[in-house]
Amino acid sequence: MLLNDSSKKLFEKKLLLLIHHHADVDAVASAIALQTVFEDAIICAPDKVSSHGQKIAEFNKIDILMESPKKWEGTVIALDSPNPEHCSPVPKAQNIIVIDHHTKIEGWPEGTEIIHQPNKTSTAEIIIQIIDELGLTINKKCANVLLAAIYTDTGQFRHANNETFSSASILCDNGAEPQEVINLLDSERPLIQKITFLKAAQNMKWIQHGKWIIATSIVGSFESGSARHMIVLGADIAIVGSSKKNGEMRLSTRASNRIVSKGFNLTKILEKICEINEGSSGGHPGAAGYNGTGDAEAIIEIAKQESIDKITQLS
Repeated sequence: MLLNDSSKKLFEKKLLLLIHHHADVDAVASAIALQTVFEDAIICAPDKVSSHGQKIAEFNKIDILMESPKKWEGTVIALDSPNPEHCSPVPKAQNIIVIDHHTKIEGWPEGTEIIHQPNKTSTAEIIIQIIDELGLTINKKCANVLLAAIYTDTGQFRHANNETFSSASILCDNGAEPQEVINLLDSERPLIQKITFLKAAQNMKWIQHGKWIIATSIVGSFESGSARHMIVLGADIAIVGSSKKNGEMRLSTRASNRIVSKGFNLTKILEKICEINEGSSGGHPGAAGYNGTGDAEAIIEIAKQESIDKITQLS
């Protein structure tokens, strides 16, 4: 059981569903799913939504608050956020719940209700269980958005496990239409996104270390999609960075199934970056991200060297 009696009562209060910066489909869909069973809940994205996340929200005609309130009288539910920096600023609230599936959760204040299931391949799978334990019903809209979350967060089921498919089956039994989900997510990409992916490939640098290929690139946005496409092109490790004018920078990293199966873990690489350059990181062995300050090119180089060290240890 994920919920006890006291945590169930927190869901009876006015809910603010807080999703992480540049929120992906898993975060957006998990929030939408909770809003289908708690109609008065408000979804808040304090630092933008990804293009696919926005597509899911627009298709379902969902309004998203783009600025966090300074204070919240009910319950704040932080979704898919392993630490407060991922969804900052977090409103002052007496009641905070964190629902997350990343490898490690840290930095949340004492008294925070943590629902952490690192064995799940998406936060959406945790939401399915929570809705069930609350005795509520998954309708078609809820089922479709949660299936979209699972589909994207597992790389179209490439990183799925037995529990993932069990969750997807539950959603289909409750009205989810897989083809509808795929058609929505695979529809025409915005021109700016396609150009960014092409520029990422054009600017890509790569090295071979043993039988493994590490590729790096710098973009202005769409880091995660760029990294994912570099894996499709043949890289085993992809490290993509971007910089903002205020000195903040972001890394998105991806690793092939083949190297992950040998024990390579991107979260360990980015945890090392945090030790060197502070900031915050989170993710999974095959997909992880870092937010911090500094020169993106220099941080990419550190991540590349750390990856080489880890590969050497695998040999």
